[in-house]
Amino acid sequence: MEGMRRLLALLALALLGACGLVVSDPEAPDGADQATTSTTASTTIPPTTTKSLVSNELTVTECPTDDGFSPLCEAYGLIIRNYVDPVDPAALADAALLGVQSFGTPGTGPGPISCPVPAEEFVRVCEELDSLDIGVEGLDAILFGLGEFGLDANSTYITAEALALVEEEQSGTVEGIGALVTTEDLTSDNPQNTTCNVISATCPLIIVSTLQGSPASAAGVQVGDVFVAVDGDPVDGRTVDEVTSLVRGPAGTDVEITFDRQGETITLVITRAAIEIPVTEAAIVGDVGYLRLNFFGGSADRQVEAELRSMLEAGVRTIVLDLRDNPGGTLEAALDVTSEFLADGLVVRTVGPDEERSYPVRGDGVATDPSIDLRVLVNRGSASASEVLAGALQERGRALIVGETTFGKNTVQQRFPLSNGGAMRLTIARWMTPGGLDFDNGIVPDVPLELDAGLTPDEIIPLVIG
Repeated sequence: MEGMRRLLALLALALLGACGLVVSDPEAPDGADQATTSTTASTTIPPTTTKSLVSNELTVTECPTDDGFSPLCEAYGLIIRNYVDPVDPAALADAALLGVQSFGTPGTGPGPISCPVPAEEFVRVCEELDSLDIGVEGLDAILFGLGEFGLDANSTYITAEALALVEEEQSGTVEGIGALVTTEDLTSDNPQNTTCNVISATCPLIIVSTLQGSPASAAGVQVGDVFVAVDGDPVDGRTVDEVTSLVRGPAGTDVEITFDRQGETITLVITRAAIEIPVTEAAIVGDVGYLRLNFFGGSADRQVEAELRSMLEAGVRTIVLDLRDNPGGTLEAALDVTSEFLADGLVVRTVGPDEERSYPVRGDGVATDPSIDLRVLVNRGSASASEVLAGALQERGRALIVGETTFGKNTVQQRFPLSNGGAMRLTIARWMTPGGLDFDNGIVPDVPLELDAGLTPDEIIPLVIG
């Protein structure tokens, strides 16, 4: 179960980007876990040698286009221009074709169709759409295919509906059932990458935990429950975003969820509610301040600053910052929270295909005094923005890192909007510490220590401080 905690998606709280950084600066990365929104995506596509043609009543044209397929042209151009590694157009066409075959619904669009192609290799995608009588309705399937089969696990297509959920979650308050979920790729032989985007028998969607006092908890949802159906519709073949969208909904409305619980089928009717996402939890134990940061959301910096000020005013000189199972959030929040403990220098560097960027400390932190003893707790579920913060503090000698080796997410994502209201979330760079350390294999703690998830601050402090 610990392996599943790495990439927590907030079901009913929305997705935290599968362990990534998101940024609002269109020039900045979205992937230590930054929630990134960029400026309007350009539809300019690199010139192609594809000629307009008519074959078997199928009209194939070049990009750009003004018809319903324009997001395909946009997505292809964004990938070619921004993806962290060179991409073979033929491989992208293979991915798009597999997307049509995996996610497309035959007979949903009348043929013949007029189909734009961003590169010659995509002609066969148009032919497949035509043969299956799928018109522009196949666009989402193509875009899902590009992300799911053509790029890395952190790059994906986000529908307009799912994007709204992501942006709502980052606001800090959502309406849903209050459960934390993740996918688990049962076929993966890489312990550092066990998540997936499309739900299936080999990629189940599993409950990780429920929030205290949440509708999910009250209804009897248990850790380890595997999603089977939502309102009677099977989840197999759907993306995590789609299932999240089905489960989320207005407070006071009901959702029926069917789970597999250790081989037994359980169906629960859960009444949705407005849920405040718990960003921080704080306590003072003796003369030690305990501050847990659950994710790097939009209000994380303000809440962390307020808690730190309160602790320092109470005379605290030792602080334990708990980042266990924190999957990330926004890059801005990572920079702001790290800046509460460092007076100067850099927080992180990103290295992309064409440029390297450095992100400095803000310079106005409240706990930068080196005489304040700082311990940072991490585990295998600490990822992305959590690793940015822990890595910067460890490298500067500002904090003692305690716990388990972290998840190891060293890529940066950015969201690029599409004209259909959705977005492509693309890996655009790799990040590293200011000193050049790449955390692809995770951050190794200074003091190895395994802590049970259910321990209270009173129990944690003696184990960490010694």
